[in-house]
This record gives sequence, C-alpha cells and structure tokens, in this order.
Amino acid sequence: MAKREAPEINAGSMADIAFLLLIFFLVTTTMDKDTAYLRKIPKKVENVDSPPVQKKNIYKIVINSKQQIQARDSVIDISEIESLNGRIKHFYLVNRDKKTNREQNYPYYAFGTKELYQTNLDNNYNKLDALEAQEEMTEKIEKTIEQTMVAIEKWNEKLDMITMFSKYSGKREMPEIAFEAHVRLESFIDTDYSAYVAVQSEVQKAVTELRNEESEALFGITYSAMKKYYQQNLLEDTPKVREYREKMDLIENLFPLRIIEVKPNK
Repeated sequence: MAKREAPEINAGSMADIAFLLLIFFLVTTTMDKDTAYLRKIPKKVENVDSPPVQKKNIYKIVINSKQQIQARDSVIDISEIESLNGRIKHFYLVNRDKKTNREQNYPYYAFGTKELYQTNLDNNYNKLDALEAQEEMTEKIEKTIEQTMVAIEKWNEKLDMITMFSKYSGKREMPEIAFEAHVRLESFIDTDYSAYVAVQSEVQKAVTELRNEESEALFGITYSAMKKYYQQNLLEDTPKVREYREKMDLIENLFPLRIIEVKPNK
C-alpha cells in the first residue's frame, strides 16, 4: 500500500493575518491614565533670604504613607477627598469682602484703587528717571533699573485690570488676596502617587470653580470657556483672543493658584 504524504499547510498569508491582528489590538486596546488638571512645572528660583510666611497664609495639606490627608488641623480619608473642595474655597473667600472683623487664621485681602496703582506707577517712573540720570552707571544701578522697569510693567497691568474690574463690577476697589497666600503640599516617599495627583486635582478644581463663578458674574461667560477658546485660537491675533486673554488675566489675579510642593519626607 502506497504511503500517503501529509498535505502542506499554506502559510503564505500568516504574516498578513498577524499584521491585521496587531492593528486591531492597537486600535481597540485602551490604557489607563492618570486624570488630573494640567499645571506648569514651577520655575527653579535661587534661594534668597526672606521673612517666614505667616501661618494664616498657608493652607497645608500633608498626605501620609497610609494615604490619609491632613488638611490644616483636620484629618480626612482619601475616600472623602471631595471635602477639600469646600475647604480650599473657604480659605480663599472667608476674608474676601472684609476690612474689619477678619478671621485671624486666614489670608487678608488688600483693596486696590486706580489712585493707588497710579501713585505707585508714578513713583516708579520718577525712580527710573533718577536712576538713568546717574553719571556713573554701575552694575548695582543697572540691576535696580531692571527691577524698576519690571515694577512699572506690573503697575501698568494692575491699572488695566482695575479699569476692567470697575467697568464690569461697578466697584471702585479690587480685592486682592495676600501675595503670600498659597496651598502647600507635603508627602512621604511611600505616599501613593494616585492619592497625590487626586489632591492636586481637587485643589485646582476648587480654584477653577471660583474663577468660573467670578467670571460668570463679571462677564457672563465662565473662565473655563474663555480658556478653551483661547487655547484653540492661540495663534490667531484677533480682538476676541486678546479680549479673552485680558479677562483671564484679571480672573487669575482675583483667584491666583499658588501651589508649593515640598520635598517628600523620608
């Protein structure tokens, strides 16, 4: 009886099938990613001797190795992280409209006027004139000139802001939270990364909501909507883009987001 040979399997199309399967899995597979608000990495600054920040201007949040959160004097579980929202808002708002009878453990507000900003601007212009009139231009004088020009730019911006604020709010005074007021995040080496990101996001969410409420009250449009339009049309130098940028600058000045991240504890 003749021996039958096993038929050969045609594997010519196996490479094509494997390639198609690879494409299929690349297209359909999803990967988990961290959900958080985007923030710019702070610029590195030189260490300078400065007076200590008053405790009332610090909202300190510590995340320990057990993923427990200490927000100032309160301890909250990670499952209750949403309660940070109201706490951060309280930190910003409790003294906002107060000139007297202020809460002692929270940041104070200054109330700027056009007259105040104009006076500061004029003083810096006079200072600049005196510096430039010096017969001998030393390195120290040149540095002071640079600092004075930065101050002039700052007070010009303040004048523009209060002009806009007064126009839309009908108020003569613009509230500005203490410059030192900030949220301080501290963690440990074994603090869970997802918990750290969740705290960051909750802080930024609270400030964004404050900005949205203020922007809606002043301009009839939320800060988030203006920011989205601005980012989508950033390369177009149109009146609307410039208008939104100026309005966003005002809102960010009224509710600044200052987060200081402290090196993890060992």
